[in-house]
Amino acid sequence: MDFYAPVLTQKQRDILHQYYDQDLSLAEIAANFGITRQGVRDAIKHGEVILTDMEAKIGSARRYAALQAELDKLERYTKDIRCVNQGLCAPSRRIQEDTTEILRILQGINAAEEGENGI
Repeated sequence: MDFYAPVLTQKQRDILHQYYDQDLSLAEIAANFGITRQGVRDAIKHGEVILTDMEAKIGSARRYAALQAELDKLERYTKDIRCVNQGLCAPSRRIQEDTTEILRILQGINAAEEGENGI
């Protein structure tokens, strides 16, 4: 929903929001919209299919998750380097490995950005 909600109708967005984010039952949502529980279920299933198809075609959520994982690694490696730099840890081979990994991640992010921007 975070990436592809605009392709849904407002009603579909509202129903999915109530179902997933507010944890309302089919009966509660049906009462809110004046439709049957089956109508709510159909709207949810249809919305899920649309969102799943969009992700399969575009892949924004997958790319975002991968980028977040790489950024989490960068944070962890940076904290390790800071620890050694402040003299709180004994220097180790891990610092060389961590900085190599940081550079690899940064190169990957840059290459991805250049590819998306047509550079």
